[in-house]
Amino acid sequence: MTKSVAIVQARMGSTRLPGKVMKPINGVPMIEILLKRLAKSNRIDQVIVATSASEINQPLIDHVRGLSFVCELGSETDVLNRYVNAAKKHQADVVVRITGDCPLVDPVLVDDCIAAFFAQGVDYLSNIDPPTYPDGLDIEVMKFFALERAQLESSDPFDHEHVTPFIRTSPKFLKGEKRNPEDSSG
Repeated sequence: MTKSVAIVQARMGSTRLPGKVMKPINGVPMIEILLKRLAKSNRIDQVIVATSASEINQPLIDHVRGLSFVCELGSETDVLNRYVNAAKKHQADVVVRITGDCPLVDPVLVDDCIAAFFAQGVDYLSNIDPPTYPDGLDIEVMKFFALERAQLESSDPFDHEHVTPFIRTSPKFLKGEKRNPEDSSG
């Protein structure tokens, strides 16, 4: 059986809005809203938060673990390495990448993207290229081996900071897309 794991990258050290993942929306931290929405997915077997081992992230780590979600710690700058290590530790076959600043992620759309990923038989699928969904509903689905290969084959810091550019641009991977029937990207 294939194990699908959603990995949410989140940290407290945002330069534009420090601590944004813990900012309350109607009294509830943004990360909590996101995790509870992801937990409603029917196709995700596990939800993990991947953050850095920096001390500044301790309130985030404590909150995530207090909600009974897994929180894995890794490099501050090598987010790709964070993803690979978290996926490997939890034996993920398929990784769903979600960023911590997307609290309104739609669990039905996540399920649709995972279904499209399997139906298209690809290594990587997203709903971001071309953009047809509103910003904040970004979903990327990939085989674990693609993440691992990106980590091994790319030495570009940009690829390691942003996780998927190597996969998205390399001809080594089969890529698919999930488009919204109506372009709502604006």
